[in-house]
Amino acid sequence: MKKNILIIVFAFISLNALGQTDESNYQEFLEKSPFNRMYPKSIASEAAQYFTDWNKLFSSGPTTTKEARLAAISASAAIKCEYCIKAQIIFAKRVGVTDEEIKAAVQIAAEVNRFSTLLYGNEFTEEEFNKAIGL
Repeated sequence: MKKNILIIVFAFISLNALGQTDESNYQEFLEKSPFNRMYPKSIASEAAQYFTDWNKLFSSGPTTTKEARLAAISASAAIKCEYCIKAQIIFAKRVGVTDEEIKAAVQIAAEVNRFSTLLYGNEFTEEEFNKAIGL
């Protein structure tokens, strides 16, 4: 009985997944954005929708578009993502971010990374850290 239920569940999941990856629909989906090909077919539609929703943080989030782009530049520099840095700088300049603001965002990322290395390498305890920041 358990075996039959497992077979039925597996068949349902497999058929459902096949329906989501219809080749003509998938090709249409790929044509919508060059980034869509990065996602596994089984989650491609949901992943692309998430990407669309996530990008709303740059236009209608709690920070200004410039602030959001500067944060993205800083994060991109911190994780050393060449693609991200290039894209975020282009997008940032389109909304009026200056070279000085970009340099500041990158410098902030570098300093956070540097200080994190110092704290970690010197085995700063949480107690020492809390005392240093006045907690």
